[in-house]
Amino acid sequence: MNQFKKTLLCLVAILLPCSILAQTSGKKPRVIVMTDGEVDDHSSMVRFLLYTCDIDLQAVIETNSCYQKNGHSKEDWYEKQLDAYGKVYQNLIKHNPGYPTADEIRRKSFVGDEDFSHLSDVVSREERAAQKPGARVQYMPDKWLNTPGSDRIVEVLLSNDPSPVYIEVWGGGNTASKAFYKLKTEYPKEYERAVSKVVMYNIWYQDDAGNYIETYHPKVTMLYSDAFNKTWAYKIQTTTNTFIAKEVKTNHGQLGALYPQNYISEGDSPSFMYTMNTGLRNYENPSYGGWGGRFEKLPNFANVYADAKDDGDVLIPLKRWVNQVNNDFEARLDWCVADKYGDANHPPVVKFGGKTEITAKPGKIINLSAKGTIDPDGNKITFKWWQYKEAGTHDGLVRIIGESHDKMYFMVPKEKKEGTIHIILEVTDNGLPKLVSYQRIIIKVKP
Repeated sequence: MNQFKKTLLCLVAILLPCSILAQTSGKKPRVIVMTDGEVDDHSSMVRFLLYTCDIDLQAVIETNSCYQKNGHSKEDWYEKQLDAYGKVYQNLIKHNPGYPTADEIRRKSFVGDEDFSHLSDVVSREERAAQKPGARVQYMPDKWLNTPGSDRIVEVLLSNDPSPVYIEVWGGGNTASKAFYKLKTEYPKEYERAVSKVVMYNIWYQDDAGNYIETYHPKVTMLYSDAFNKTWAYKIQTTTNTFIAKEVKTNHGQLGALYPQNYISEGDSPSFMYTMNTGLRNYENPSYGGWGGRFEKLPNFANVYADAKDDGDVLIPLKRWVNQVNNDFEARLDWCVADKYGDANHPPVVKFGGKTEITAKPGKIINLSAKGTIDPDGNKITFKWWQYKEAGTHDGLVRIIGESHDKMYFMVPKEKKEGTIHIILEVTDNGLPKLVSYQRIIIKVKP
């Protein structure tokens, strides 16, 4: 699709009724993706499209960054992937009816800011390395033109829906910078309500947007990921060549065939893994942890978070899930070609018989049950209950009795301390590939 046609499509989409473009899907998280079209973005997009059934997609916006100076919207990589997605769509909905059609995604696709002159002052290697939370602001978007992408962000945030909007920044965030500036200057009465909804997951600050937004729009929750670089980025998962060749590119449909790299190299994927509704609930709070990592608030900021450590290592919050995440990806690629539901594997369905938020006094016995949990394919399932200590605020350890059964119990530490204890249930099937479902239970200890 050439630039003229794409821009026309974007303008038409803006004029479509809000009821078409801003549908909500119950408890599914509302998501906006901004991509600068780098080759690993192409790989991430293949995976992302297979998870659109789990989110309420609001927009995909093509942008630029300091690394991809002019963006890639003039190329047709994204359109080819949407076409390929459309060709496997009828199979995908046999396994999950929540998938949007390719046309629905096209209506929510926009071009954002790809004007490299906006980044001309922030492109030296030294300045790129310094683009971390707290660095100096190097640009102001005041005089930039609005784009279909920035206008779409404004439209989403002005809606009456109070639920969070997760903006996933795979490249530069300049399009969001302009949107927030427009909200602040043109909709001052709605500004705070609008931007307070935003949780912005940044794969690095790939332009100056992060420093600008944290300074001038402090109500936006900013997540800064650096750990992606040694878990999901280039030259890390290099042992996955055979997996990509056999389980992605070959005999798994037109979408998988477009995966451009020879091993898993998806530096941007953790941003959308953060919003996956696996039962880990990690998108409810940056400190909870899950497929997209775990974060802790930085001092001297109201709403800026960076990679947290599990067992003293900032990589573990992402690394602990890698095999489970890739198994799930493999299963969804199978869905692309499995004509019948029974021809592929699907995650177990956790049946949790109780509250997921429990208030308890020190010394209280907590009984938890997942009796009734099933595997929809009839596979054998195993249970594992464990305490995610770093996610909680109580420093006590609990001894779980029945950690490998569908029922378990433990005693809340007797120390008279307040805090939270996070218990994770993992239910794993023995299908091919093995798939996992989760349930997080949070115990609020109050003496």
